[in-house]
Amino acid sequence: MDDFDRKLLDAVQVDCSLSHAELGRRVSLSASAVRRRLAALKSQGIIAAEVAVLGQGAETGITVVVAVIFHQETVEGYAAFRTRMLQDERVLQCYSVAGQSDFMLVVAAASPPDYEAWGERVLMADPVVRRYDSFVVWSTTKFITRRPLFGT
Repeated sequence: MDDFDRKLLDAVQVDCSLSHAELGRRVSLSASAVRRRLAALKSQGIIAAEVAVLGQGAETGITVVVAVIFHQETVEGYAAFRTRMLQDERVLQCYSVAGQSDFMLVVAAASPPDYEAWGERVLMADPVVRRYDSFVVWSTTKFITRRPLFGT
């Protein structure tokens, strides 16, 4: 990955709907060079997806950050939990973390009672989960999907 690729990645993280010509203008490349580079970045898995981020006007319910603690940490328990989280459409993000918790989740729910029912059905019913702590998001100060690129 060179500086042109990094500049392209930075630009498409802000707005992936820009034309190849406009991206080329911003990073000093031709439209065809931009097209080739973006195709290569996609085929390498560096660009994983191009998505629309929903705004406040969408009816998205509530967001809950959840700290999950296991009874006992095992490779099998981690694998099974990861599989369940990957399959659950309400789990927006799932992180295996260091510290007192084993996993941190970001979960979407229609309402607090809806989240409570989900927690009972998904987390309380899971034999590897010892406890989970839920933090309802009251407001969002910052939310971005753009990642800084660290490299030489």
